[in-house]
Amino acid sequence: MISECPHCNQNLRFSDANKERILTALGKLPQGQTLKFKCPICKEVIELNPEGSPPDNGLTSNIEIDIKSTEKYANTIAVPPPSPPDAPDISWLMSGANTDANIVEDVQTAMVIVPDQSMRSKISDTIKAESYQIYIPQNIDEAISSIRFKDYAIIVYHSRYENKPLKNQDFHKFIQQMSMQKRRYIYYILIGPEFHTLYDLEALANSANLVIKDSEIKFFSTIITKGKSDYKKLFNPYCSMLKTHGKS
Repeated sequence: MISECPHCNQNLRFSDANKERILTALGKLPQGQTLKFKCPICKEVIELNPEGSPPDNGLTSNIEIDIKSTEKYANTIAVPPPSPPDAPDISWLMSGANTDANIVEDVQTAMVIVPDQSMRSKISDTIKAESYQIYIPQNIDEAISSIRFKDYAIIVYHSRYENKPLKNQDFHKFIQQMSMQKRRYIYYILIGPEFHTLYDLEALANSANLVIKDSEIKFFSTIITKGKSDYKKLFNPYCSMLKTHGKS
Protein backbone atom coordinates (compact mmCIF):
# COMPACT_ATOMS: atom_id res chain seq x y z
CA MET A 1 0.00 0.00 0.00
CA ILE A 2 1.08 3.60 -0.54
CA SER A 3 3.55 4.76 2.13
CA GLU A 4 3.75 8.52 1.48
CA CYS A 5 1.45 11.26 0.20
CA PRO A 6 2.03 11.99 -3.53
CA HIS A 7 1.28 15.68 -2.86
CA CYS A 8 3.30 16.62 0.26
CA ASN A 9 5.68 13.61 0.26
CA GLN A 10 5.15 13.08 4.02
CA ASN A 11 5.11 9.53 5.40
CA LEU A 12 1.59 8.17 5.85
CA ARG A 13 1.55 6.57 9.29
CA PHE A 14 -2.08 5.71 9.91
CA SER A 15 -3.54 4.41 13.14
CA ASP A 16 -4.32 0.69 13.11
CA ALA A 17 -8.05 1.42 12.82
CA ASN A 18 -7.64 3.72 9.80
CA LYS A 19 -5.21 1.33 8.13
CA GLU A 20 -7.74 -1.49 8.54
CA ARG A 21 -10.47 0.69 7.00
CA ILE A 22 -8.31 1.42 3.95
CA LEU A 23 -7.35 -2.22 3.43
CA THR A 24 -10.98 -3.30 3.78
CA ALA A 25 -12.16 -0.68 1.29
CA LEU A 26 -9.43 -1.62 -1.19
CA GLY A 27 -10.45 -5.26 -0.97
CA LYS A 28 -14.03 -4.37 -1.91
CA LEU A 29 -13.17 -2.09 -4.85
CA PRO A 30 -14.95 -3.07 -8.12
CA GLN A 31 -12.80 -3.36 -11.24
CA GLY A 32 -12.12 0.04 -12.82
CA GLN A 33 -12.72 2.10 -9.68
CA THR A 34 -10.43 3.79 -7.15
CA LEU A 35 -10.52 4.60 -3.48
CA LYS A 36 -10.32 8.28 -2.54
CA PHE A 37 -9.47 9.88 0.82
CA LYS A 38 -7.77 13.04 2.13
CA CYS A 39 -4.17 13.12 3.28
CA PRO A 40 -4.17 13.65 7.10
CA ILE A 41 -1.34 16.19 6.72
CA CYS A 42 -1.89 18.37 3.64
CA LYS A 43 -5.59 17.53 3.17
CA GLU A 44 -5.13 16.89 -0.56
CA VAL A 45 -7.12 14.02 -2.08
CA ILE A 46 -5.25 10.74 -2.51
CA GLU A 47 -6.53 8.09 -4.92
CA LEU A 48 -5.58 4.42 -4.77
CA ASN A 49 -6.28 1.58 -7.20
CA PRO A 50 -7.14 -1.92 -5.89
CA GLU A 51 -3.41 -2.66 -5.55
CA GLY A 52 -3.01 0.22 -3.09
CA SER A 53 -1.02 2.56 -5.35
CA PRO A 54 -2.00 5.79 -7.15
CA PRO A 55 -3.82 5.09 -10.45
CA ASP A 56 -2.06 5.83 -13.72
CA ASN A 57 -4.66 4.62 -16.18
CA GLY A 58 -7.51 7.09 -15.80
CA LEU A 59 -9.69 4.95 -13.48
CA THR A 60 -12.93 6.56 -12.35
CA SER A 61 -13.31 7.14 -8.62
CA ASN A 62 -16.66 6.89 -6.91
CA ILE A 63 -15.75 5.37 -3.53
CA GLU A 64 -14.58 7.75 -0.80
CA ILE A 65 -13.76 7.18 2.86
CA ASP A 66 -12.98 9.69 5.58
CA ILE A 67 -9.53 9.36 7.11
CA LYS A 68 -9.16 11.85 9.97
CA SER A 69 -5.88 13.01 11.39
CA THR A 70 -5.55 12.02 15.03
CA GLU A 71 -3.31 13.28 17.82
CA LYS A 72 -1.53 9.95 17.78
CA TYR A 73 -0.78 10.36 14.10
CA ALA A 74 0.31 13.97 14.43
CA ASN A 75 2.80 13.07 17.12
CA THR A 76 4.59 10.68 14.76
CA ILE A 77 5.45 13.39 12.24
CA ALA A 78 9.13 14.25 12.60
CA VAL A 79 9.58 18.00 12.18
CA PRO A 80 13.24 18.93 11.86
CA PRO A 81 14.37 21.76 14.19
CA PRO A 82 15.14 25.10 12.57
CA SER A 83 18.78 25.57 11.63
CA PRO A 84 20.59 28.51 13.26
CA PRO A 85 22.20 31.11 10.97
CA ASP A 86 25.82 30.58 10.00
CA ALA A 87 28.64 32.14 11.99
CA PRO A 88 29.62 35.58 10.67
CA ASP A 89 32.25 36.06 7.98
CA ILE A 90 35.34 37.43 9.71
CA SER A 91 37.66 37.44 6.69
CA TRP A 92 37.88 41.23 7.13
CA LEU A 93 39.49 40.57 10.52
CA MET A 94 42.28 38.45 9.03
CA SER A 95 43.04 41.12 6.44
CA GLY A 96 43.29 43.83 9.08
CA ALA A 97 40.38 45.85 7.70
CA ASN A 98 38.38 47.27 10.60
CA THR A 99 34.85 48.04 9.40
CA ASP A 100 33.92 50.05 12.49
CA ALA A 101 36.57 52.00 14.32
CA ASN A 102 34.21 53.73 16.74
CA ILE A 103 35.12 52.99 20.34
CA VAL A 104 32.43 52.96 22.99
CA GLU A 105 32.69 55.22 26.03
CA ASP A 106 35.52 54.52 28.44
CA VAL A 107 34.82 52.83 31.77
CA GLN A 108 37.50 52.37 34.41
CA THR A 109 37.30 48.78 35.64
CA ALA A 110 37.74 45.44 33.91
CA MET A 111 38.29 41.92 35.26
CA VAL A 112 40.36 39.36 33.34
CA ILE A 113 40.04 35.66 34.28
CA VAL A 114 42.25 33.76 31.83
CA PRO A 115 44.61 30.93 32.89
CA ASP A 116 47.21 31.31 30.13
CA GLN A 117 49.65 34.04 31.11
CA SER A 118 50.55 35.07 27.54
CA MET A 119 46.88 35.36 26.52
CA ARG A 120 46.03 37.17 29.76
CA SER A 121 48.78 39.72 29.17
CA LYS A 122 47.64 40.34 25.61
CA ILE A 123 44.06 40.95 26.74
CA SER A 124 45.04 43.06 29.76
CA ASP A 125 47.41 45.28 27.78
CA THR A 126 44.76 45.89 25.13
CA ILE A 127 42.07 46.84 27.65
CA LYS A 128 44.49 48.91 29.72
CA ALA A 129 45.40 50.91 26.61
CA GLU A 130 41.79 52.08 26.50
CA SER A 131 42.10 53.57 30.01
CA TYR A 132 40.54 50.68 31.92
CA GLN A 133 41.85 49.67 35.32
CA ILE A 134 42.64 45.95 35.21
CA TYR A 135 41.88 43.52 38.03
CA ILE A 136 43.11 39.91 37.88
CA PRO A 137 41.68 37.74 40.69
CA GLN A 138 43.71 34.89 42.12
CA ASN A 139 40.80 32.44 42.08
CA ILE A 140 37.05 32.17 41.43
CA ASP A 141 36.01 32.89 45.02
CA GLU A 142 38.00 36.12 44.94
CA ALA A 143 36.47 37.06 41.58
CA ILE A 144 32.88 36.49 42.72
CA SER A 145 33.46 38.31 46.01
CA SER A 146 34.90 41.32 44.17
CA ILE A 147 31.95 41.52 41.75
CA ARG A 148 29.50 41.59 44.66
CA PHE A 149 31.04 44.81 46.00
CA LYS A 150 32.46 46.48 42.92
CA ASP A 151 31.07 47.42 39.50
CA TYR A 152 32.91 46.08 36.45
CA ALA A 153 32.33 47.35 32.94
CA ILE A 154 34.14 44.44 31.27
CA ILE A 155 34.68 40.86 32.40
CA VAL A 156 36.80 38.52 30.26
CA TYR A 157 36.48 34.83 31.12
CA HIS A 158 38.09 31.76 29.56
CA SER A 159 35.79 28.73 29.15
CA ARG A 160 38.50 26.30 30.35
CA TYR A 161 39.41 28.16 33.54
CA GLU A 162 37.70 25.70 35.92
CA ASN A 163 38.51 22.54 33.88
CA LYS A 164 34.90 21.40 33.49
CA PRO A 165 32.01 22.11 31.09
CA LEU A 166 31.23 25.83 30.94
CA LYS A 167 27.62 25.34 32.08
CA ASN A 168 28.90 23.74 35.30
CA GLN A 169 31.55 26.34 36.14
CA ASP A 170 30.86 28.35 39.29
CA PHE A 171 31.86 31.71 37.87
CA HIS A 172 29.81 31.37 34.70
CA LYS A 173 26.76 30.24 36.70
CA PHE A 174 27.23 33.27 38.97
CA ILE A 175 27.13 35.60 35.95
CA GLN A 176 24.03 33.85 34.58
CA GLN A 177 22.17 34.19 37.89
CA MET A 178 23.19 37.81 38.50
CA SER A 179 20.46 40.42 38.93
CA MET A 180 19.77 42.09 35.59
CA GLN A 181 19.97 45.48 37.31
CA LYS A 182 23.72 44.85 37.68
CA ARG A 183 24.33 42.42 34.79
CA ARG A 184 23.13 44.70 31.99
CA TYR A 185 26.03 47.09 32.64
CA ILE A 186 28.70 44.37 32.39
CA TYR A 187 30.19 43.52 29.00
CA TYR A 188 30.86 39.79 29.47
CA ILE A 189 33.37 38.25 27.05
CA LEU A 190 33.83 34.49 26.73
CA ILE A 191 37.01 33.11 25.19
CA GLY A 192 37.58 29.47 24.24
CA PRO A 193 38.52 27.09 21.43
CA GLU A 194 34.87 26.07 20.94
CA PHE A 195 33.57 29.54 20.04
CA HIS A 196 33.12 31.36 16.72
CA THR A 197 34.42 34.93 16.96
CA LEU A 198 31.74 37.67 16.88
CA TYR A 199 28.94 35.07 16.55
CA ASP A 200 26.11 36.93 18.32
CA LEU A 201 23.78 33.92 18.47
CA GLU A 202 26.47 31.82 20.16
CA ALA A 203 27.12 34.63 22.63
CA LEU A 204 23.42 34.87 23.43
CA ALA A 205 23.15 31.11 23.95
CA ASN A 206 25.98 31.31 26.48
CA SER A 207 24.68 34.40 28.34
CA ALA A 208 27.59 36.49 27.05
CA ASN A 209 27.94 39.71 25.09
CA LEU A 210 30.83 38.55 22.93
CA VAL A 211 32.57 35.27 22.11
CA ILE A 212 36.12 34.92 20.77
CA LYS A 213 37.97 31.85 19.50
CA ASP A 214 41.36 31.18 21.09
CA SER A 215 43.24 31.23 17.80
CA GLU A 216 41.97 34.74 16.99
CA ILE A 217 42.99 36.38 20.26
CA LYS A 218 45.79 38.17 18.38
CA PHE A 219 43.03 40.35 16.93
CA PHE A 220 41.57 41.07 20.36
CA SER A 221 41.82 44.86 20.04
CA THR A 222 39.88 44.94 16.76
CA ILE A 223 37.37 42.34 17.91
CA ILE A 224 36.44 44.10 21.16
CA THR A 225 36.18 47.46 19.38
CA LYS A 226 33.81 45.97 16.82
CA GLY A 227 31.85 43.99 19.40
CA LYS A 228 31.35 46.87 21.83
CA SER A 229 30.41 49.26 19.05
CA ASP A 230 27.69 46.86 17.86
CA TYR A 231 26.54 46.39 21.46
CA LYS A 232 26.30 50.14 21.98
CA LYS A 233 24.16 50.59 18.88
CA LEU A 234 21.83 47.80 19.94
CA PHE A 235 21.40 48.37 23.68
CA ASN A 236 22.12 52.05 24.42
CA PRO A 237 18.63 53.15 23.27
CA TYR A 238 17.12 50.46 25.50
CA CYS A 239 19.15 51.53 28.55
CA SER A 240 18.28 55.19 27.90
CA MET A 241 14.60 54.28 27.80
CA LEU A 242 14.91 52.46 31.15
CA LYS A 243 16.49 55.54 32.75
CA THR A 244 13.75 57.75 31.31
CA HIS A 245 11.19 55.58 33.11
CA GLY A 246 13.14 55.65 36.37
CA LYS A 247 14.65 52.17 36.06
CA SER A 248 18.27 51.11 36.14
